[in-house]
Amino acid sequence: MQYCTARSIVLHKINRLGDLHKFTAFRNMEKLSRMHLLLVLCTVALVQGSHRAKISTTENYCPYFKNRAPAPQPSLKNCTWYKENACCLQTELDLIFPQVLPPLGASDRCLRYTNFLMCYVCAPDQNSFYKSERLTVCEAFCDKWFAACGDAKFKGMKIEQLFNSGKEFCQARKFSVRSVTEGDCFSYEQEIVSCALVKVPAWRVLWLASIVAVFYLNRSF
Repeated sequence: MQYCTARSIVLHKINRLGDLHKFTAFRNMEKLSRMHLLLVLCTVALVQGSHRAKISTTENYCPYFKNRAPAPQPSLKNCTWYKENACCLQTELDLIFPQVLPPLGASDRCLRYTNFLMCYVCAPDQNSFYKSERLTVCEAFCDKWFAACGDAKFKGMKIEQLFNSGKEFCQARKFSVRSVTEGDCFSYEQEIVSCALVKVPAWRVLWLASIVAVFYLNRSF
């Protein structure tokens, strides 16, 4: 009788051990399936991101500089926000900038907007707003430039007295003017970057989310 009881206990433990092995194997398979799916998502996200970056790079060219392609310019001393991908070279800026004089009595804000405008020669997407040797500026940027330089003088008079709007001011400088909604116009304004407002491409968000998910999935098993 005792032998039968002991044998039953042993068989019961063996059965439980077998069930445990089956359960562990099932969980491992489930884990591998989830990891495989997440890795596939990572791969898809990376491929899409690199494809979009390639398209963006190949579509841009620099008509101001005989249609050459933009390239990284880490040595830029001005227009530094275009360092990662620029149409201009620093040696070219050294020749161009001295030829453009700001309005007399320009404030720091006026000088800043004037500098933004002059840096259009470095913009990697200049082919969208510089055509037939003429610059097209967004009307909203013209308004900000006009407001910033209103107290400065142009032809002996205050700019705000000479012109009624930013559009007139830009047109007087031989620029074409279009609204932002029409597109294909130059505009730039530096902004204070906040961690909460940093724009990250969707494919990078998906890629990072997949990595985090894999990490926590590993910890949960």
